[in-house]
Amino acid sequence: MPLGLLDRLRRPEYTGDRRCWPCTALNLGIVFLVAGMFGLLVPLGGLVILLAGTTLVALRGYVVPYTPRFAPHIASRLPVSFGREPTGPRSDPLLIVEEPTRLLGVLLEAGIIVEDGDLYLDSAFEAEWLAAMKSLREQSDEEIAAAAADAAPFEATSLVSGTRLLIAGDDQRDIWLTRPVAIATAAGIDVLVDRELDRTIAASAVSPLRMFLQTCPDCGEPTEESTVHNCCGGTKGVYDHPEREVIACESCEAVLYEFPLLDDEP
Repeated sequence: MPLGLLDRLRRPEYTGDRRCWPCTALNLGIVFLVAGMFGLLVPLGGLVILLAGTTLVALRGYVVPYTPRFAPHIASRLPVSFGREPTGPRSDPLLIVEEPTRLLGVLLEAGIIVEDGDLYLDSAFEAEWLAAMKSLREQSDEEIAAAAADAAPFEATSLVSGTRLLIAGDDQRDIWLTRPVAIATAAGIDVLVDRELDRTIAASAVSPLRMFLQTCPDCGEPTEESTVHNCCGGTKGVYDHPEREVIACESCEAVLYEFPLLDDEP
């Protein structure tokens, strides 16, 4: 197969450390079943289906349309686990549609952030956010993923793969979250919307607002400014910049916020 065609077929958002293993297992099962049935009639045709199907699953993550919508529900009823540990503690932003300066202005005007020589979370908003996160942390991964999907400003479904939570949008938008970030995201959007912010703006704001977190959304322990090297094992997994500054939990080492890289950093 020509390399150009292979590149066009690849879907990195569904493979590598973002691969959904329930989706992969289900698709491979379907490929083997169809290849076997067809192979009884036309052996060579069955072989072609098997090779083409497994290649597509390897390159794209799945071949059956809308797999993320139904695979998790099927896999959750099977007596085996398809979970896989992530290769790094990184989460995707749920949504970035607002220009940072305008977003800051909206949050200041709404009283979510207050300025007193520096920027701080409004104490009342912070208390509401903390209470919402405390309530969510008692729930299962599946319930937290569903809460984050419900909070999203677009139609979305959810699934859990290992320790990663996936929010899958109808527009093929996929967002991978760690459990602590999913808790902060779902709780934060709901509280912001309760304060009459547009849900799209709330979804854009919740990621930068995590830099103000003083306790971990999941375990409740204090956070600290650190670096990837100190809290996440250096260049382990998806991180290419071991000195990148982050807000992380002192206890469980969950990364809650990543400071943007400077322009002169590679």
